[in-house]
Amino acid sequence: MSLQDDEREVGDWKYLWREIKRRTSQPISNAPFVIYVLGAIVGLGGLGVWVETIELALRTPGGSQTAVLTALCTFFPALFGSATFRLILDATGKGDKVLVSLGYFVLFLGFGAVIPITRLNGLYPVTTFWVAVLCSAIAVWLWWIANGDDPTYKTASVDAPSGGDPEKRLKGTTQGFKE
Repeated sequence: MSLQDDEREVGDWKYLWREIKRRTSQPISNAPFVIYVLGAIVGLGGLGVWVETIELALRTPGGSQTAVLTALCTFFPALFGSATFRLILDATGKGDKVLVSLGYFVLFLGFGAVIPITRLNGLYPVTTFWVAVLCSAIAVWLWWIANGDDPTYKTASVDAPSGGDPEKRLKGTTQGFKE
């Protein structure tokens, strides 16, 4: 299945912007999806970040800002990678070169951010920390737009069709069947 002709006529940039807006806003009304993002992606996926942040906040031995930065620098590339691969694979199956290109672009930016963050931490510890936090937030948002259309997280309507009018007379007979 490829993009519809009317979507191609819009222009790549308009299509990309429209798709990003749709994928950002549409899943908000889907409670299972939002709960999954907060619980599994941010909560469990970021568990290393949470542990190091709590250790730093409680000033326990071994807790440091460097440990939090290290946890962030392992969290966001993993999330960038999984989200962009999902986006790329899904878009490739639909023939959507615009989203495939976006996926590759963001993937390289996400992985490319780790090296400057870790190398510049000694000179700019506060800046690199907040850049890592920003990269983590972008990675969560990217996971959001890559997975928001997945039917796994959607609830079926109670009024979903169940096969037609129940009053309709069925074809065939039951002759020859015994109870």
